[in-house]
Amino acid sequence: MAKADKKNKKIVQSEKCIGCGICYSVCPVNAKLMKSDDFDPETAELALRIIDGVAVISDEVCIRCGACSKNCPVESLTVIEIESATA
Repeated sequence: MAKADKKNKKIVQSEKCIGCGICYSVCPVNAKLMKSDDFDPETAELALRIIDGVAVISDEVCIRCGACSKNCPVESLTVIEIESATA
């Protein structure tokens, strides 16, 4: 179900991000990867990373579940619906 919804959603980020890492830790994609015995945060295909003190979302990996936006203390991340292009 998440993959079907993914096409109609996008995570947008404001400049309010403080790099606290809460989004990184609550992301279900990241959590699943972190349980692996051979988990390496440098090489793993994470949905969300903290780089230079700012959350960076991988659009290819993110499932747009909204866990990050619901837990962001400064409301930096927001899930929005996008309209599909119709001909």
